[in-house]
Amino acid sequence: MSKNQIKISNESESVDPQSLFQQFAPSIYFETPKISSKKDWFIMADQVVPATKEAFWETIRRWTMEPQFVIPPVERAEITLNESNEVDDHNGISDKPTETISRTLIPKRKSKDAALMEKIQYFENDKEARVIYEPLDSKLPFYYPKTYRNDNEQQGMLRLEVAPLDTLNPLVTDPKMQYALKTILHKLFKWCIQNRLGYTKKAHHDVLVPRETYQPMYQYMKAKYGPQLVANWTEQTDPKKFVYEDIAIASYLLCIWKQEEAKTKRRQNFVDLGCGNGLLTFLLSSEGHEGYGIDIADRKIWPALSGKKKDLLRVQALYPAKAIYPNTEWLIGNHADELVPWIPIIAAKSGANCKFIVIPCCFYGLDGTRSLSLPLSATLGKYRAYTDYIKDIASKAGFHVEQDYLRIPSTKNIAIIGRTRERDQNDNELAESVARASQAFVPRKTDREKEEERQESLKKPKLEK
Repeated sequence: MSKNQIKISNESESVDPQSLFQQFAPSIYFETPKISSKKDWFIMADQVVPATKEAFWETIRRWTMEPQFVIPPVERAEITLNESNEVDDHNGISDKPTETISRTLIPKRKSKDAALMEKIQYFENDKEARVIYEPLDSKLPFYYPKTYRNDNEQQGMLRLEVAPLDTLNPLVTDPKMQYALKTILHKLFKWCIQNRLGYTKKAHHDVLVPRETYQPMYQYMKAKYGPQLVANWTEQTDPKKFVYEDIAIASYLLCIWKQEEAKTKRRQNFVDLGCGNGLLTFLLSSEGHEGYGIDIADRKIWPALSGKKKDLLRVQALYPAKAIYPNTEWLIGNHADELVPWIPIIAAKSGANCKFIVIPCCFYGLDGTRSLSLPLSATLGKYRAYTDYIKDIASKAGFHVEQDYLRIPSTKNIAIIGRTRERDQNDNELAESVARASQAFVPRKTDREKEEERQESLKKPKLEK
């Protein structure tokens, strides 16, 4: 690491962060590997990184502990050994590792992919910082490059090197493997920059449901329902997005409900308010939970999802100020538009055992309109401001409010949950807001109604000039 680079990293950060991220333009040698200075090693890619050696090590330690953020088929890593080694480094050069780690990569698809053991060695001296990942199993999973060691160096340059199994043919020609290696380099580059900028993660996943609990449930639900639902999707929406997003939400809820059942010794039931295509209702019902979904209009796919349960999905215009669901364990609002701010209130009215989960999307107020004024700031975007608004309503309704970020392919991925009460619903300010909003509330028109009105307006005769 040169002195200039150290000076850049230690100076006050007046540089535009975006300009640092935009410097990613690696030199790629997949099909013409460069020979490394180390015997039997080949350079596959390199990239200048405007960050310190300390940032490099923070990045490498994160990759070692959290490989799932770099390698999607991996669920997690289990560290089985972590040894620090004393290195006699009088000349500033040493080939002995400063630290040795043993880890096992646990795959997501446990029925198809085997776990992989690795030995990881950290090296550091005056000239370089280097880490070597060495697989200890002869049979490598599909996502792992066909090498017996992978190497990352930091000398003012982030360099990806491999020691291939076949040193006479070190080329990487498989497009998927090329993409995987580029992704690794890009992710490490990004983490180095984030470390330099002092970035702290804002979205915290797995707060209420541990990843190791959620992931097996999601894989089970995905395998059981995914292919058939995608193949038989009759809506105009993209099935691969909507099917797997609702499978992810259902998986999360099933994990939460297992926690509740352990406490209450009761099977959780539900009402899905604003159920839309009805898929979430179908998934939860198929897993043995009694419940039904309500929406202001039916969908093409409803008959196929309902099957013999004719009342599983119901058409109903809901007036939330009058709605109450006694003997219901959970009220669900998954992107339920104008119903979202009302759901904590309805849950509070529905009995001491009624809980709720909402995943807010569009910014509706209690009056059913989108004219809500939200407090924005440089650090608080509109979506976060809206979720704070919903949490405030839930808190005033008497709930202890919990929040989690869901692992779904949507930017609107915050789940707000109320499953315990802190007090009875007695907030005067909320009561006044509810009273005003209930008088003004009008259920929104369905897309079908809007289209019918548009067609009707086209039929009206035009005035002659």
